[in-house]
Amino acid sequence: MSLRPLRQRLLPYAYVAPALIVTGLFSFVSMGISFYTSFHNFDAFAGESGYVGLANYQRALFEPDSYFWLALRHTVVYVVLSVAGVLLSALPLALLCLRARYGQAIFRTLYFLPSITPGVVLALVFYHIFGVWGQLLDSSSTALPALALLGVWAGAGYNMVIFLAGLTEIPRHLYDAAEIDGAGRLQQFRHITLPMLRNTLVFVTVMTVIGSFQVFTSVYIMTSGGPERSTEVIAYTIFINAFTVAGQMGYASALAWLLFGVIFAFVIVQMKIFRSRKVYDE
Repeated sequence: MSLRPLRQRLLPYAYVAPALIVTGLFSFVSMGISFYTSFHNFDAFAGESGYVGLANYQRALFEPDSYFWLALRHTVVYVVLSVAGVLLSALPLALLCLRARYGQAIFRTLYFLPSITPGVVLALVFYHIFGVWGQLLDSSSTALPALALLGVWAGAGYNMVIFLAGLTEIPRHLYDAAEIDGAGRLQQFRHITLPMLRNTLVFVTVMTVIGSFQVFTSVYIMTSGGPERSTEVIAYTIFINAFTVAGQMGYASALAWLLFGVIFAFVIVQMKIFRSRKVYDE
């Protein structure tokens, strides 16, 4: 029996093996170390470690000095604002680009540019913009919405491209039949476009939720959690405890795993909500 078919079957695995190895080393191994550290009182500066069991988790959930619940509340507000803003901007932009007779590629590129711009650059630019426009970052009532606005502006173009790909897959004859039956644009959007974009909506919503829960760069550069802790999110709290407070690496790891649990719970709830709804079936 020739070994050539076997080699052909193994060749794709050989191509992806380096990426899998790198992912395993820098992701899964790091996650394992973080999980182990969360049960220890690890001092990264002194190199000392002691087993404390669930003490770090208990401190995060029940001690008043942890600020976990405060950061979680701010994070959830940011997620809600970001997801709503992305969905309400990305889909209309995709519809406009799809119907554009001229310059569709130019508009698509311009809308997508913020998504490939480094987050540090965007944060610095918007820091100066918001500083000029009414000192939005200086007020505890407007700082968090201002950060969410940056997140929406940065993510709308990327998700617009995803929506645009989903829109191009909708059969044209469905709209033609609807027009013959007298359906208007709004009825077509409600009964054809939205149901046919269900999988795309699920993907965009889930990925936006996951990304928004991990917001850090804009908070770190633009507000540093202020004013008066009004923009302190979980990722920023993790960073502060891990790298600026001696002996808190174990506690920061516990916060990170609590954040993972919150994200996982939100994604599960989202998936159940989407699956429970009746959708259009071709």
